[in-house]
Amino acid sequence: MKKQILSTLLFAMLPTLAAASDPQRIDIRLESYAIKPDTVTVKAGQPVTLRVKNEATFIPHNLVIKLPDAGIDVKLDLGAGKSGEVSFTPTKAGSYEMFCDKTPPIGKSHKEKGMHGTLVVVE
Repeated sequence: MKKQILSTLLFAMLPTLAAASDPQRIDIRLESYAIKPDTVTVKAGQPVTLRVKNEATFIPHNLVIKLPDAGIDVKLDLGAGKSGEVSFTPTKAGSYEMFCDKTPPIGKSHKEKGMHGTLVVVE
């Protein structure tokens, strides 16, 4: 009888356990000097997969989020029209900057032109 009750409880909890380990999948678009959405919220301790597409016609972009102390160390370079994925598991709650660090030979950097946003990690 105890085994049957325990089996029933474990079976009932399986969807919850699976959901906790599933990666959070977020789609991000790199446009001409914009990151969309410009604010992304994820949960600490859960794997994250960012699916990133550079929608620019001929300008290369990248996505940079550098916070190794928080379990986040992202730099994904994408040519025009290209897509890619990057995965990480954030360990600390907080608000962190994400940006494109490309800088042309003359003029402002992509970040200075407005290509930045915020990654919010919640408990």
